[in-house]
Amino acid sequence: MPEEILSLIKSSNRENAEKKQLKKKSVWLIFTIGNQADGKNLYAIPADSVKEILRDATVFPLPFVPPYVNGVLNRYGDPYVVIDSAVLEGKEAQQSMLFIVLNDESHTCLRITDVRDFFTASEKDVIHFSEEELSDYYEGTLKVKNQEVFVLKVQAIIEKVKKEIAAA
Repeated sequence: MPEEILSLIKSSNRENAEKKQLKKKSVWLIFTIGNQADGKNLYAIPADSVKEILRDATVFPLPFVPPYVNGVLNRYGDPYVVIDSAVLEGKEAQQSMLFIVLNDESHTCLRITDVRDFFTASEKDVIHFSEEELSDYYEGTLKVKNQEVFVLKVQAIIEKVKKEIAAA
């Protein structure tokens, strides 16, 4: 009898933990990077890390910066570094004039091709990479409408830019 009660308590605890995980939801911005629209270039970042999405801003080139740094754009009198993560991945430079202004103190923008969706996902929808699969720029994948979307490590990209510009 005590074993049955213990078993019921354990299963109840397990169910409660699963319910809490399902309730823990976050909103993601789904977007594309790259000039080809093949559906394989979908990426996500947490929506709360986005301050603003800009269109048609003028990018002023900078000398002596890595090729994936397009330059700076002027946002309300403040310069913001523009990163083309397609070039960072070894792909062709993007022609788009669409930018995600990040919601942090780094004054950084990501050049993107298109905004696809805002998607609400629970923790179980995010599949984190294992130790062997770890990537410099991706935390893992997110399942969005039966498609795998790469979750960008925005902070890692910003740190790489800071290090390379400081070393130049």
